[in-house]
Amino acid sequence: MPCPHRFKNQLIPEWEIEHLFIGTFNPSWNLNNAVQADYFYGRIRNNFWCILPIIFGGENLKYQELSVKLNYIERNKIGITDLIKVVQNAEIQNQVDVINLTTRFSDNVLNNYQLEFNVENIKKLILKNIKTIKGVYLTRSTLNGINQIANSWTEIEKFCEENNIHTEKLKTPANYGGGCLLKSEDWRNKILL
Repeated sequence: MPCPHRFKNQLIPEWEIEHLFIGTFNPSWNLNNAVQADYFYGRIRNNFWCILPIIFGGENLKYQELSVKLNYIERNKIGITDLIKVVQNAEIQNQVDVINLTTRFSDNVLNNYQLEFNVENIKKLILKNIKTIKGVYLTRSTLNGINQIANSWTEIEKFCEENNIHTEKLKTPANYGGGCLLKSEDWRNKILL
């Protein structure tokens, strides 16, 4: 049984966007009594909802209800999506797959699987917002050794370049490698040119 994206019906925002943030994958499997995200970057171990208000204004959203987060991103014309729609060859009965997809949250592990990507839908979303979009950002600064993800991002970068849209790879919002303030400085320098 493949592992689809947790928010498979929300992968493409319906509102007008100026800034599009692209992550990798959020598994739908709800195992190991793990605290599951209520929306993209919704795990407590992630600083995305702390960084956004530093960049675009407002108060920390990290512990806010989903409706508050959704209102904020729609009001600020921010879109969020992921590169991967489905991990095809994962089995929920396979303990290694369960650990890899529900506890490690490592893009390096994903490279070992057959992945179905969201690239064409992302390109359509960019075209739909071609008059308003200012930038497209991958929330991962390095892609060494994760070729499938790197190739998909490169395809999006080339598409954006052809359409004169700014792209950047941002430091991960995960809770390692610096906190909210340090990462927001990197993001601000790359987003608010």
